[in-house]
Amino acid sequence: MDTLIWLFNIAKVALGLGFVIFVHELGHFLLAKWNGVKVEKFSIGFGRTVFGFRRGETEYVLAAIPLGGFVKMLGEGGEAGEGPPDPEAANDPRAFNNKSVGARMAIISAGVIMNLILGFACFAYIFGQEREVIAAKIGSVVPGSPAFEAGLRPGDDIVGIDGRRDVGFRDLRAAVNLSSSGQVIHFLVKRPGEEKELDFPIEPRVEADADQPTIGVRPASSLDVGDDQPPAGAVEPIALPWPADKRAEILTVVAAGPAGETPAPMASYEDFHRLSARHRDRPLDLVMQPRTFGGKPVPGVADEIQATAPPSRFVDFGLRFAPGPITAIRKGSPAEAAGFKVGDVIVKVDGREDFDPLRLPLECFDRAGSPVTFHVRREGTPEPIELAATPDDAPPNRPLPMEDLQVPGLGLYLSVPPTVRSVVAGSPAEKAGIKAGDVIDSVTIPPVKGRPRAGDAAKDVWILSRPQPFNLADRSSTWPSTFDFIQALPLQAVSFKIHGREEAVSIRPEPVADWYSPERGLSFLEAHKTMPPLGPVDALKEGLNETVESVGMMYASLRSLITGRVSTKQLAGPIGIGPMAYAAAKAGINEFLYFLAFISINLAVLNFLPIPPLDGGQMVFLIAEKVRGRPLPESAVIAGTYLGLLLVLSLMVFATYQDVYRLLSGYFF
Repeated sequence: MDTLIWLFNIAKVALGLGFVIFVHELGHFLLAKWNGVKVEKFSIGFGRTVFGFRRGETEYVLAAIPLGGFVKMLGEGGEAGEGPPDPEAANDPRAFNNKSVGARMAIISAGVIMNLILGFACFAYIFGQEREVIAAKIGSVVPGSPAFEAGLRPGDDIVGIDGRRDVGFRDLRAAVNLSSSGQVIHFLVKRPGEEKELDFPIEPRVEADADQPTIGVRPASSLDVGDDQPPAGAVEPIALPWPADKRAEILTVVAAGPAGETPAPMASYEDFHRLSARHRDRPLDLVMQPRTFGGKPVPGVADEIQATAPPSRFVDFGLRFAPGPITAIRKGSPAEAAGFKVGDVIVKVDGREDFDPLRLPLECFDRAGSPVTFHVRREGTPEPIELAATPDDAPPNRPLPMEDLQVPGLGLYLSVPPTVRSVVAGSPAEKAGIKAGDVIDSVTIPPVKGRPRAGDAAKDVWILSRPQPFNLADRSSTWPSTFDFIQALPLQAVSFKIHGREEAVSIRPEPVADWYSPERGLSFLEAHKTMPPLGPVDALKEGLNETVESVGMMYASLRSLITGRVSTKQLAGPIGIGPMAYAAAKAGINEFLYFLAFISINLAVLNFLPIPPLDGGQMVFLIAEKVRGRPLPESAVIAGTYLGLLLVLSLMVFATYQDVYRLLSGYFF
């Protein structure tokens, strides 16, 4: 069955992309016929003919290389090997070159226009249907990013972008990625607990390690669980009761509460995460609904199922690190109100010098609403400064590899240099010979299998299919993010590379009896929201708006590539487009039509660039002919065509190189 579904999706991709090419060439064909031009060949693809037939004066061909197509008109040359134009066509009134400049312009531009019409039709259909989009809700904010500096927080719901309402995360990403240098985008935000909507003017920027502009936000999670894997410190193995019916692709948490208490309804992932953190040392009773990926109930499967998520302890190596300088402070945060500054180093928490910085996020969460005393060392100040801060109830969020330690309750981030301050007596680290003063250069996690879902016991589920290195020496990873990643995997030994030692050290961490994690091994999917269908007139209007915006976005992307604001690493060729097309086909009709509209509009824009032999280049020749009153010299046309062809082929080779590099990087790097 899975093979049939795979073949069906492959067929959808092939037919869909072929249809986009067909529509483009059909535009040239119809306008040529309309203007009385003889069409000798109509080809989808290039190279050797796979299937073809002749009807009337035209040969219709499906060729072996499906990377485009062409319409060969009388008076034009064909593909390589078909020879030059027929000399007798020079005087034939039905030859393309014997038509007026206006007629030839119409024929050349018809393919682009047809692609725009196809994109418009796809968009109009999509807006006329109920559709799911990734919600423009903030799941996490990158420290020091424009969004962080502006004061955006996890849980904020973006309801408008530059005056446009009903937006999704795709709209947010497009507005940011295609922004010009110095442009300020206004985000209208609905914040939990706030009655009024808040306006956040934010200027995107290109970070040193980024390929395109960003504001530093990631989408929020939903209450939809896609998988469950026991974390390293699971008190008991988590095992959700997945229905045998494979149509039940997700389990949605609708209510939850500590074991022995009546589960309370859950409105958002943030509610569940806060509940899990508050009662992290207790099992959680869950009420869940089996659903499809589209959020639909599964006929014949129970409406609700009961499950229990056991608590999970942190696993620890016995390494203690000193906190480094504060690297970022969120605008409007408790840390800012208390007087913390970037560069401060926390040396005491409530008078304790031996505090573990990795425990600080949960400690502040537990102390929400109560003042905590900090002593900080500040540059230029001889003695530590005492600060009193009152944390809020923001629970810890999982960091990404390059992120520092986040303390959400205070609204700050601090670095944790990988220099060991002390080693716990009798700990795995001490037994492995690690000592105070040692510097951790890298940590490598071996390949690890996960547990298959119910009914899939025969399948291998690789969480990591090859060793995963975390390089702390070059700051491509940090100790807090590495430590967090280890917590999410099954308990196993990992390899430490100590600075100055040739041999790596293998250490197996141990669960800590009194240190519980808010995470319980549930993998939550991104939050989506349902957009209602529009009426026919509104759907057509929105389809037109989306088409115009897509054309503008494409030109903005080209501008950003030329100016270097967006890296050429973002380019994708046929190899890169293939997986995107398959994912869209697999996701459903709306996503697939959106992808086809995107490809069709991209084809229109790229094909109308003023580069011979593209349609836009041919249009340049025709404009020059109209201005001069006679055709350009044949030598100029040939030189321009060869130069343009060289440029197009170079771009194709470069894009394919990027595809191959990304593909190989995913396997070997």
